[in-house]
Amino acid sequence: HDTINLIIGGSQYCHDTVSSIKEDETVGIDKPHCDPLVNDLMIGDLKITRILVDTGSTVNVIFHKTLQRMNINLGEVVPTPKQLTGFSGVTLMILRSIKLPIMAKEVMKIIKFAVVNNPSIYNVIIRTPWINAMKAVTSTYHLDIKFPTPNRIAAIWGCQKKSRLFFLAKQKLRQITMTSM
Repeated sequence: HDTINLIIGGSQYCHDTVSSIKEDETVGIDKPHCDPLVNDLMIGDLKITRILVDTGSTVNVIFHKTLQRMNINLGEVVPTPKQLTGFSGVTLMILRSIKLPIMAKEVMKIIKFAVVNNPSIYNVIIRTPWINAMKAVTSTYHLDIKFPTPNRIAAIWGCQKKSRLFFLAKQKLRQITMTSM
């Protein structure tokens, strides 16, 4: 028998009443795991890798160095210096905000990002505002995101091996940052 782990409402665009993530979609994933969901997406006209999908926060973050590598002139970015406090209590300064198009399969959304200038192994952290704008369902267990498109339910799959490598790199970066203080 197939096991349905998650059921989401159907899409008016797909004329689909129920879409599900099934256990057989986890073939090749080591279980149990606590790996973060990391994907690649098109932002602007560039494929951006190392995007962390974080379902527990309300601010999409793009790092200053990522914008530089994308050749985005920061003069075009609206200055909005504010503090951003994470769940762990760490406070970052938001330098500015910027709106950028994100393309996932054939769905494009203009998303507001907070620009921060902190070291990170990720290029972007996508959070609840993008997930909601996409009408998406994320599953860290399945390492995927499913969302409606005009014709179907699309899925973007994360890579567990990459996710684990990024996690180890993040730990190493944290150690370097802590010892340099």
